[in-house]
This record gives sequence, structure tokens and C-alpha cells, in this order.
Amino acid sequence: MTIELRGSIPLISIIIIESYNMKRHLNLYKLSVVILLTVGSRIIIGCDMMKTDLSDCPTGLYVSFKYDYNIQRSDMFRDHVGGVTLYVFDENNRFVMQQEENNVAEAGYTPLKQYDYKMHIKVPEGKYRLVALAHQKSYEETQKGKGAKYRRTQLQPGDDISKLQVTLDRELATTRIDASNPAIVNNQGMPMDTAFHAINKTHIAASSIRASFDTLSMVRNTKMLTVSLRQLDDEANISTDDFEVYILDNNGTTNYDNSVLGEEELKYTPHDTWVTDFADAFGNVLQRAAHYGLTFNRLIYYSNPNDNALLVIVNKKTKAEVAVINLPDCLAQGRNAVERYQYSAQEFLDREYNYKLDFFLKGDTWQYVDLSISILSWSKRIQRVSL
Repeated sequence: MTIELRGSIPLISIIIIESYNMKRHLNLYKLSVVILLTVGSRIIIGCDMMKTDLSDCPTGLYVSFKYDYNIQRSDMFRDHVGGVTLYVFDENNRFVMQQEENNVAEAGYTPLKQYDYKMHIKVPEGKYRLVALAHQKSYEETQKGKGAKYRRTQLQPGDDISKLQVTLDRELATTRIDASNPAIVNNQGMPMDTAFHAINKTHIAASSIRASFDTLSMVRNTKMLTVSLRQLDDEANISTDDFEVYILDNNGTTNYDNSVLGEEELKYTPHDTWVTDFADAFGNVLQRAAHYGLTFNRLIYYSNPNDNALLVIVNKKTKAEVAVINLPDCLAQGRNAVERYQYSAQEFLDREYNYKLDFFLKGDTWQYVDLSISILSWSKRIQRVSL
């Protein structure tokens, strides 16, 4: 900041008021300068001949991001996010602009890995609503290659904030044999790209003479679930080909505020399957487990059980339904691992993103299931009668 004095001044009197304090060998000076502009017999302190130049003062919005809304309660933004897009809306919730920042590791450009990273937004004076959407890489990169993609609404200036939605790819009704059947999320053998969302709860004010600062807290929407099946009676006799494992939910679109738009039912199938063998010293398989890896969009815990997502396991040979489980209710029992925080079912489901369900079967009936989450060494055994 620079101060210019302009105009003709007959007399300038400068009074320096100095206070001196000594403590041991340390000298502290407090200096005040009072400038009296004397014109004739009148004293003027400040006038329109003084001009302030603010051209080198920081203005606009400086936005920081964090991802500590997780079970670990640790900010993992630097490790989990590689591309973020910030959407800016005015005080009437009309779209103003968007700005993106991405890591480009191959070029040695990784701004989002810096602890002090802030996105600088230049906007006129006013009040603004901010929404951030993020992935592990740039949005453009997420649209390439195989697998189901998250598609964002393309906004035009003046669009209402409600138009900002994220929709997951699925089979269109016109391409399905029976449109009444669930739409398949065709992952093509690939896990879904990890999606994050953030929104500021209140509008932030931007000034023309100073900078404004805000921090957006990310929520991870993409979840991972590993389902493992084991036979109790014939422990070595199981294969991934024996069963069909899938999730049914109507969570394919999220709104600007991260609420889920209930629409058509989706079917999530495994993107990966594999078998684990447990053999003796002679190579004889004593036990075998069949594993199914699934990724899916944000899970909502509804008060009406009929609205909740279902985990379904079907024996392909007998066509018997081995399990039809209220998935949010089952997974939310993992909050017992962090009971001291007293998370609600929904908060736990939003904080946790990596689940494991280990089913122990007798033929086509499951006896119990072990639930594990990302906290090491924690698991809970759930009996069949409790679900």
C-alpha cells in the first residue's frame, strides 16, 4: 500500500512522539507520527489532497480445502484429492463462474499437495455461495477410459444453483430389454473414480479493498465394499462363479447440496472377483473364500427400511436368495468402533468409505457375517437373526 500527498501545503508540522523502554539490553521503541497540516491559522488533519492506492493489496476470495470428514478424523486432502473444481454462485444462488485446479504429477506440478494451498478467486464485491466437486485426478481425466463415469451439469452464467447435479452412468431405459428392471451401472471391470463434494453453509462476503478467506470441508461420496463368502460345512468348496452379488439403490444422482435425488433403481455389480486359498504344508486347500469388490455412490440411511439400499446374494445354480440385506443398517453398525464420538448412522456412513462383509454360509443360508471397516483390527460379528 502506498500513500501519496498531493497539492500545495504552506506549512507541514511533524510531531514525533517517542516512548522509550529499556529492559536489560533490549531497547523497545514505540513511535507515533502526527502530521499537522497548518494553513494560516487553521490546522487540518487529513484532507482530499490525500490519495490511497490499493492496487497492490490482496482482494477476492482465498479458498482452502480439507478432507477430515472421515473415521480417522485426519485431513487427508493432500493424499486423496488430485483435482478440484470450485463453483461460485451469487447471493441469489445464481451461477457466476467456476475455477479448476489439478495436480499434473508427470510435469512436477502438484499444488493440491501443498499444505498452504489456497485457490484465489477474483470476483466483484458481494456475497457468494461456494460448491466444490473433486476427484483423485482432474475431471477431464475421469471422463477417459473404461468404466461408469460421474457426469456434471454444464452451467451457464445465471443458472440457478439447483441445476448443479452429478449423475452416474447407467444403462438407459431404451437400451434395456425390460425397462422395469434396475438400470445397470456398467463398470466394465473398473472401480468408480472417487468423488468428493463440499459446500459452504452460508454465503461469504467479498470486498473490493481486502481479501476474504474460507475453508471447504470435503465429503467422500464413493464407497468401497468387499463381500467375502465362506462355506462352513465344505470349507474348500466355493467359487466366485457360484454366486451373483450386487447392490440395489436409487442413488445415481446427487444435487448441489449433496442430497441424493431419488430416481430409477440402479444395480451395482462387482468390478473385480478373486479367490483366496488357505492350504496346508503339502499344498492341500483346507479353506477357500470367494471375494467380490464393489464401488457405489453415496449411501443414505432412510428411516423407512423399504427405501434403503439392498445387498443381494443369489446362488446361480439353485436360484436361491442367499441374502437380501438392508445395507445401510448393516454397515452403520460399524459406528460402534468409534462409539465415543456418538455418530449418527448417516454421519458414520459419510465418514467411512471402505467396508468388508465376510459371510459364513451353510449351503444357501448365511449363519453370520463379520463386518470390518478401515480401522485396523476392528470387526463385529452380526448374527443372521439381528438383520
